[in-house]
Amino acid sequence: MADLAVEPYLRRGSCDSCDSCDDCDKRYSALVSKAFTKEADDAPEPKAPRRGVPVPEPNYMTPAGARAARSELASCRDEARIRELTDHLATAQIIEPPADLGAASLGAMVTIEAASGQRTTYQIVGALEADAKRGLVFWQSPIAQALYGAHVGDAITLPRGTEAEVIAIDYA
Repeated sequence: MADLAVEPYLRRGSCDSCDSCDDCDKRYSALVSKAFTKEADDAPEPKAPRRGVPVPEPNYMTPAGARAARSELASCRDEARIRELTDHLATAQIIEPPADLGAASLGAMVTIEAASGQRTTYQIVGALEADAKRGLVFWQSPIAQALYGAHVGDAITLPRGTEAEVIAIDYA
């Protein structure tokens, strides 16, 4: 690396003919960390890295979740997503519905009714399947833990401390 004190023409805008020419800019950029140089205005924004779903231990999945993951893997082109799906499927423990379909467990769609009369349906699923906006809750989440093992007619305490009654359990 050139010593800027010895070679003053390498300092930005220090050539004899100008204050800032392209030639000076190129020499300056070659010596300065990328963090301190201006990106080209037409350069595309870097794509934010996708953060995958960590593989839980144990890695329980519903049969529908495993089918969906295999289907997505078959058509996926994104290397990070392929790696994520492969990691999940390699360690997945597919949990079939229990013999007692009256108790909420992995795969159950549980409908609850709050004291206000508002009804909400949750399905207890594996990590890769979870999507809170669609009511798919990860089996280790606080809401799933409150629902787990409940029967129709049971009163449960939700994570925020409110009470609700289980009014339906279904395994689709």
